[in-house]
Amino acid sequence: LAQSRCDHGRFCCTVSLDSFSRVKAEQAMEPEIQTYGTVNKISKIERTSGWAGALSNFSIQYNYQSASIALAIMSTHNDIMHADTSKADFPTLPWVDNTLLAMVFVGSIAGMVCMGYLGDQIGCQKALLLTKFLALTGALICALLPNGPLESFWAKLALGRFVLGVGLGGAYPLSAASAAARSGDQAENAGRAFIWQSPGAAAPYLVALLLVNILPRDDGVTSLQFRLILGLGAVPALAALLETLPQAVEEERFLVVPDNKLGLRQALQHSEYSWSLLGTAGTWFLFDVVAYGTVIFTPSILRDVFGAQQSLNDLALQSVFLLLLAIPATIASVRALPRLGARALNTYGFAAIAVCCAVFAEVHSIWPEKRGLLFTVLCVLNLALSSGPNVATYVLPVECFPAELRSTFHGVSAASGKLGALVGTFLFPVINRAYGVPAVMRLQAIVCIVATVLSHVCFR
Repeated sequence: LAQSRCDHGRFCCTVSLDSFSRVKAEQAMEPEIQTYGTVNKISKIERTSGWAGALSNFSIQYNYQSASIALAIMSTHNDIMHADTSKADFPTLPWVDNTLLAMVFVGSIAGMVCMGYLGDQIGCQKALLLTKFLALTGALICALLPNGPLESFWAKLALGRFVLGVGLGGAYPLSAASAAARSGDQAENAGRAFIWQSPGAAAPYLVALLLVNILPRDDGVTSLQFRLILGLGAVPALAALLETLPQAVEEERFLVVPDNKLGLRQALQHSEYSWSLLGTAGTWFLFDVVAYGTVIFTPSILRDVFGAQQSLNDLALQSVFLLLLAIPATIASVRALPRLGARALNTYGFAAIAVCCAVFAEVHSIWPEKRGLLFTVLCVLNLALSSGPNVATYVLPVECFPAELRSTFHGVSAASGKLGALVGTFLFPVINRAYGVPAVMRLQAIVCIVATVLSHVCFR
């Protein structure tokens, strides 16, 4: 018996030997795609989904990181930094610093869970269209909101970041599932798409450097700069949307719902999947506590290391340098996936981050005046954060779960990660104000030790 596709996209059987030979020949020429939501011979999706995944991942990190440098610019007066925040062009309210950065993560949690589930129901490409539209809308809200009373202005900006977060969060599981659908090693495909998050994270700081150096320091320049930084996040979102559109049309032609599809409740009752979910969700949660506690507040850490009187240009340069370190670290981790495996990469990576956090805490406590040494250790810490678990937490749900529920479980795992990011976002400034950066780093070292044990137990 041979399988061939009928006009309605369903499978029918034939006993024709010629048909069997023709189908086998087609399968030899065309890569097989094994992810739920697609069937064999989707050549158009195969050719273009790589670019769509790259654009989605670039868009995710650009828009996550853009708020940090935008807030730094808004806290200046015509690009001149002041210790007194009341002199800033956009004075912040007491709730703004923590809440504005956290709103995108709140939206992301909702997007990851809802869009991940939706991707398994209607197909990843169609669900990606909705996520890209929401990301595009959220970025434009942030860039185009009118000036007005401070309370209203910051509330509208927070709303825009929430809408943006829903779109960005949904792109996490859907991009990973789409990458895994391509022929070849599923984990490696997902890792290659993930690489583009590193240049996406550095891009807002590069844009800020360009704007700070080419625009005159006249009245109104601060408003123009922060709007451009946030608004440019709509560009990769729009590009990803346009790239995904033909794939969604093609996916509709070939979408097949298997008769024996594994249900969510059945999967959770399976001990292997429940342990895997504990591992993927738990380690992603702990990693994002550490990662976002460090990366999102990189400008704050740099001000603590180099002093509050440094220029905005210096702050952007230092941030760019740290974030560019992530590119070779991420590429090296993706290259190591076939040899080490995502499980080992996750476990050993957490142990390395724990050591780096502990070293930074002790160096900062003993030699707080040695800025060069502190910056060097901070660079090593960023290398560790950008490798190992940074890639493995994204890839492990692709490896651990069945195709028909891959997007759902990836979304749940990613949502757990962003819940960790929320914890890190709120926890970092509180502990930093009360006890200083060394205390934060010691706590992060403890978190990484717990994650190392959890990864070892759940991913044997």
